[in-house]
Amino acid sequence: MNSVVIYLSRYGNTRKIAEAIAEGLRPFGTTQLSAAEDALTRFPEGSELVVIGGPTEAHGMTKALAGVFDHMAPDALAGVMAATFDTRLRWPRWLAGSAGVGAWTKSQQAGARMIAPAESFFVKNAEKGEAPKLEPGELERATQWAASLAEAAHSTQAATAAR
Repeated sequence: MNSVVIYLSRYGNTRKIAEAIAEGLRPFGTTQLSAAEDALTRFPEGSELVVIGGPTEAHGMTKALAGVFDHMAPDALAGVMAATFDTRLRWPRWLAGSAGVGAWTKSQQAGARMIAPAESFFVKNAEKGEAPKLEPGELERATQWAASLAEAAHSTQAATAAR
């Protein structure tokens, strides 16, 4: 399976999660990791899975992450399997918001076949003068989530081929 992981990161936490996701996808095929500012307007030929994520700020996606979708070709995600994620504080989603949910909606609107609900990875609230840090175990959870995405993608491909 050919996968692309696109991320936006302000403090490095989302980058670390994206790297863990890419690592979790590599046993299943080639995986390209790309920062949002370097994101492609079209994905490499044969891309089967696109995973997009960023930090949750002001209850949703940052303008920069939304800009990734604005710069994509209109059919860039048509028929491609996709999943989304975010990093955020461990508050209820209704209170904190979720960049992953916003990216999920944008991906679906762009024609992607969504294979999983948006996933959140948690950071600790920053102490004064410090950047937020990932909670323990989140990198391992991201790697496991990526493996579950690969399995879901395989099942989706098998079901499509059987039709």
